[in-house]
This record gives sequence, C-alpha cells and structure tokens, in this order.
Amino acid sequence: MKINGINSIQPITIDTTISDTPSKKDTSFSEFLENAINQVNGLQQNAIKSNQLLAAGKAENLHQVMIDSEKAEVALQFTIQVRNKIMDAYNEIMRMPL
Repeated sequence: MKINGINSIQPITIDTTISDTPSKKDTSFSEFLENAINQVNGLQQNAIKSNQLLAAGKAENLHQVMIDSEKAEVALQFTIQVRNKIMDAYNEIMRMPL
C-alpha cells in the first residue's frame, strides 16, 4: 500500500497591517462606549432568550445555551472592569492639584 505525502499544506499567515485610512465615520468616545454597551446588552438579551427556550423545553442545543450565557457573563465582567478603570482614572485626575 502506497502512502502519499502531504505537499499542499500552506503556512498560516496573519495579516497584521494596520490601515492608515480613516474610517467612514469617526466616532466619538461616548458613541464608542454606547455601541459597546449596546452590544453587551444584546448578548444579555440573547442569553435570556436562550435560557427561556431551555426552560420551556424548546432549546435544541444545551451547548449553545451555555455558550450564550458565558458570552454574556464574560462581556458583562469585562464591561464592569472597564468601568472600574475609567472611575479610577477619573478619581486620579480629580486628586491632581491645580
């Protein structure tokens, strides 16, 4: 029995170039935070919907319910940590003498 070698494997490359062209619309910091909070809220709503379907016995895949719940939990914890860092920075700025 003849075994053929694998010759068509290509190395994995990652495009690390950063585009210098500005985006279509420059967003302000408040808009960026608002979009991020809306995304976290969407993940929370998706997790709630998945859990409700599971409770009703209509969930097709328990794994997806758990993944949705964990995504929402991680996103919420990350948001809380970002908020804590922003508050720490604000408090540090307020303690600076004029």
